[in-house]
Parts: sequence; structure tokens; C-alpha cells
Amino acid sequence: MGTLNNALRCLFEHALGEIPSYDEVEPWRDACKEAFTAVVKSSGSMTWADLYAYFSKEVEGGVSAKSVDALFKSLDRAARGSVTLQEFSEVVMQRLSSLRAEKELEMRLAERVPRIHVVPGSNRLNCVVKTEVFKVQVVTRPMVRELGQVWAEMDADRDGRVSIADLRRYFTRTQPGLLPFLTSIFRAIEGKGRTGMVTFPHLLKALYPEASPADLRTLQAMSASRKSRIAAAAAEAAANDKLLAEIQGVFSVFDDDQRGELDEEEFISAMELTGHTKEEAKGMFKAIDEDGSGVARWAAFRKWYTNNYARFMEEAQRNMLEEAAEQG
Repeated sequence: MGTLNNALRCLFEHALGEIPSYDEVEPWRDACKEAFTAVVKSSGSMTWADLYAYFSKEVEGGVSAKSVDALFKSLDRAARGSVTLQEFSEVVMQRLSSLRAEKELEMRLAERVPRIHVVPGSNRLNCVVKTEVFKVQVVTRPMVRELGQVWAEMDADRDGRVSIADLRRYFTRTQPGLLPFLTSIFRAIEGKGRTGMVTFPHLLKALYPEASPADLRTLQAMSASRKSRIAAAAAEAAANDKLLAEIQGVFSVFDDDQRGELDEEEFISAMELTGHTKEEAKGMFKAIDEDGSGVARWAAFRKWYTNNYARFMEEAQRNMLEEAAEQG
């Protein structure tokens, strides 16, 4: 989702617990008052400091200053440094259509995520019947969701990476008996890269070493993270016109001010939503932002996509396979 909508939805989810349907206008007016009161508490206007303090206190791990800046700037249209309840409500009501569009997009994409997935590799059944004939593993969505929840507990700062210190804190709290094996477990997940950090795909690859890149994408989409579940929806579409249309839809949702361009953070988030990894998205952005302006324009992206996308993804997949082979 876009930086602005992300912060806005986060605010209402924490202030209300459950946000109203985007099709119901009147409940949203009441929700605006409740959310405003939760942030402001005493004075009659909201400041940037109020908003930042609320997010820091109520949201685990906080939110980025950029998200708060984007949200407050959209609310403070008069640039006075403070926002009244009426001004807050007007902005929120005007953004309902954008929030609704995001929700519809997520629902449409999430329908394609499978409930079970079969990956190659040894199965526990092989040990039971003492054979190697069952060279597949059936992975269910609940299994991967549980794994995703474990990952979320380890990734306390929500940066998508886990260090050996993060793993130690998790084991100390949940499985202290594994602490003597901490280093070997971390190294097994990390592979040969030795960066001192592991990601969720690293964990999946360690658990399912014979899984292909496409398998790993699907498993990540089946995990607990809503963003990850949505991500694999377009991964099956490959590089075709349907995927391009989907990307354009996501692009427009992230383009808060409708200028036809995204900054790097927004572009990466948009590409992750359509099934690409963060590394792939960074590579795309670098290729598109030839003039170093710091933004990716839709016209430039479409031209690059038409001429270079298939070759770019082929190379990215080859690099991933080579890395997996080295780690194996």
C-alpha cells in the first residue's frame, strides 16, 4: 500500500481495533472522531508531535518518520502545523475511495494464493516406510502461517531481517534448550553468504532445500504476512500483459498524489505486492531511474518493462539458482 494509506490505516486499526467497512460512510465519520481523540487526548488540535508520539507508543516497533510526515502533510493542508477534527475528518473521508481500491486489489490478488503446495524433497513418510519413493513434501497454508508467525516474533524490529542476537532472544524466551546449538542453527539458515543476517526466504530455503524459486515465492505468499500472501498472486502470471496491467493498478494505488511517479520506497513496496523480491525491485528501480532523480515514472517503467523485463527476471532467477546451489 502507499506510504500515506499505510500510515492512515495503521492509525485507525490501532485506535479502533477494527475499522469500518469502506462502503459505510457514517461509521467512518464516528471513527474519525474516535481516532482523532485517541491521538490528541486533551488539546483541540493535532500536531506532528502528537501523531508521532501516538505511533511510537501504540504501534509495536513504531513507524517510520516518512510515514508520519506523509500523513501529517496530507492532513495539514493549511500548513499551520496543527489539524482540527474537521480537517482530519475531511481528509479521511476523501481517501475512502483510495482505501477501498487497495482492499479490492488485495482481495482480488489473494484469491490466487493456494491452500496447499507440493515441493520436491524428502518426506517424513520415507523414514516411516523406509523408502525414497515419496520425494515430495506437501506444505499447507496453516503450516507456513505458523512459520510466518514464528518469524514475526524473531523479527522484532520488522525490518525483514533477523540477526543471531534476534534468534538468541527468541530461543531464550521460547526454547532455551536450543541455545547451545544457536550458532550452528543460524549458520544453517544463513547459508554460505555469511552476511550476519537472514531473511524469511533464507528460512524457507533451509527448511525446503530442494524447492525452486517459484516454490519459495508461493510458500512465502502462503505465510502469515498479508503482504507476503498477496505477493505471489502475480508471480504465476510471469512477464505478460496481464501482469503489466496488475502492476499498473498497484502503481496507481501507491501514487498518492497521482503524479505518475513513485519514490524508491514506494516502488519497492509496489513491486513486492506484485510478487517480486526486494532485491529484484531495487534492481528495477536502479534501471528505470537513469537520470538519478530518485523517482520511477510510469511511462519510463512501461518502456523498460516492454524491452527489458523478461531478460531482467531471467537473470535474477539464474542468480538465485546459482546462490542456492552454492549454499546447498
